Amino acid sequence: MEEYRTHFVWITILLLIQSFASCTNIIEGPQNVTVLTGSNASFQCTVASGWTIITWYLQDVLIVGITPSDTTTTKDHTIIVQNSTNSINGAFTSEITIINVNKSNSGVVRCSSLSSSFKDGYLSVQVSGSLRITTGGVTVTPNSTVSMICEAAQWYPAPSITWQMNNTAADTLYYSTTYSTDANNYVTALSTFTITPQFDVSLTCLASLQTLTQPQSVTVNITVQEHIPGSSSSLSQTDIILIAVFASLGGLLLLIAIIILILYCCKKRKKKKAESGYRSDAWKAPDMKDNNNLSTVNKTSLGEKNYAYTPEPVSLQQSYGSYSGSNSVNYDDLSTSTNFSIKSRCLPRVRWEEYIR
Repeated sequence: MEEYRTHFVWITILLLIQSFASCTNIIEGPQNVTVLTGSNASFQCTVASGWTIITWYLQDVLIVGITPSDTTTTKDHTIIVQNSTNSINGAFTSEITIINVNKSNSGVVRCSSLSSSFKDGYLSVQVSGSLRITTGGVTVTPNSTVSMICEAAQWYPAPSITWQMNNTAADTLYYSTTYSTDANNYVTALSTFTITPQFDVSLTCLASLQTLTQPQSVTVNITVQEHIPGSSSSLSQTDIILIAVFASLGGLLLLIAIIILILYCCKKRKKKKAESGYRSDAWKAPDMKDNNNLSTVNKTSLGEKNYAYTPEPVSLQQSYGSYSGSNSVNYDDLSTSTNFSIKSRCLPRVRWEEYIR
């Protein structure tokens, strides 16, 4: 409690001194500074010789008070103060360094020599948030369109999002980025990259800020395969096309084979029918005239030829007999006949009458 009371008294004295002192010219005031959260921010203020008191304010709150004999800082911030005097013109320079700044420290930094004389600078603290590609690496089939989403969360201010394909800057036509801000003014960016790869591609999302010496980046790979294990369809588009072509050719060949088989069966059936008709005609021969009958003796027919009978050869000795005036033929005994004999011959049984005639 005693410490706060002493501090209040000291500030009151400084204000009274400023009220009655003459104006002191500020040669150079603090400049605007932009740093990344967690960094240090430094400001300088130079006044002409003859100064009495110099004060520093951050967001209109007194943080440093300097007199020719003493320097005082508040306990709310970790601040380093360095003072120097130019030996030639007597100008006095005060430099303050704010340690480990954060986004809440952003604001006006003011250097004042007297209440009526001051110079302002501005402290900007930027925040580098997280960066990731939500979809991760993927495996796709050729000619498949895939969208990769890069999320930059909790950044301040909004980061600049770019993409690279195989370490080469990608055209902005491939991607688009949207931004949203929360209650604490932190920004989240969503960038969507759409591509239809024909081969393996390495995609890199980059988020950059003014204070980042190197953009924050994340890289994923898109792998292109004809067949993806575990996918709902085990066949690629190329496989399906080849199967369809071969199925069509197979169907055409099967149709040709069926037509050839039908023609062959018809031809075979026609041939069989022709052979069957020929045999039927052979069995159903038309009636013969008398002269086609077997030889007759005294106008008496001895019978008709049997065209379906195939005789077996036999040995026969015969002699012609003599007519006795009747209509019958007298045959001599083959073993005793002396008029006419025929040596053993192989003659058909059904045609021996012709030899008689």
